[in-house]
Amino acid sequence: MSSLTTRYLMTCAAIGAALGVLLIPANFVSAPLAAAAPMAYAPLVGLWIIGPVLATALVRRPAAALLTSFVAGVVSSASPVGAWSIVTCLMAGAAVELAFLVTRYRVWRSWLFYVDAVVLGVLYVASGWAAFDMAAMSPVVLVTFVVLMVGSFVVCTALGLLLARKLARVGVARGLAPAPVRTAVPEPTAPTS
Repeated sequence: MSSLTTRYLMTCAAIGAALGVLLIPANFVSAPLAAAAPMAYAPLVGLWIIGPVLATALVRRPAAALLTSFVAGVVSSASPVGAWSIVTCLMAGAAVELAFLVTRYRVWRSWLFYVDAVVLGVLYVASGWAAFDMAAMSPVVLVTFVVLMVGSFVVCTALGLLLARKLARVGVARGLAPAPVRTAVPEPTAPTS
């Protein structure tokens, strides 16, 4: 596959390693918070998609989210979660990757990242309905919890896109991403003399 260049692999690995280091302390606190204080846990759930969003927006190639997430999972397995962090990270990477797979990797617009974040947030809430005993929550608490959880994915997506734009602006993505057609991160232009 021609899109698996050394630069592509190393960029995804570097982003994944940085995310993995960020997730080590998150893994230490997320499980106890989820059990004891779900409202404090809800804003953390988006952390797992910062790296996949950053890598996907920066390199605009298939499997960037999965590769980045795998590396993040391996690095963050040095936490109480252990090897399960690989599974968790791969699930987050697959969720980010899915939106672009559906478009056959032809659309790289920011709005698609945000739609993906909202869908992922809603699915995460639905999957955690029983675990968080959401049926027992008062309506105000339930709405706050859902907004915090979905909002976490949206805010972390925005952070990933911001980092991708900043890195592209300083030239990290130069020669890495394909031509900027329908992109979330504009390709930096060379200064004219």
